[in-house]
Amino acid sequence: MSWIVLTCFAAFCQAWRNAFQSKLSKQLNVIGVTLSRFLLASPLALLYLYGLYQWQPTGLPSFSAKSWGFIISAAVMQIVATALMVVLFKQKNFAVGAGLALQLALSQY
Repeated sequence: MSWIVLTCFAAFCQAWRNAFQSKLSKQLNVIGVTLSRFLLASPLALLYLYGLYQWQPTGLPSFSAKSWGFIISAAVMQIVATALMVVLFKQKNFAVGAGLALQLALSQY
């Protein structure tokens, strides 16, 4: 049953982050808002990975060149999709931007 609470918390965090991005898009350009999302998320992701390795130590995974290609392509597409969502926020089209954000959130799982 804890997955229900965690899923609701994740959805709340997604909506909260998108609201902040929408507000920030009024003050910064598209690149600035997109960059802020990934720069602020990087330390949290590293802290999360560190916690996972402390909780259950394992060796680091190895990836093939093809896997690295998929990883890098997915990362670039995530950044592009975020920039497009911010463009929608700047055009005062929050409903379409929120729908796109929901699609991005669902595609991460």
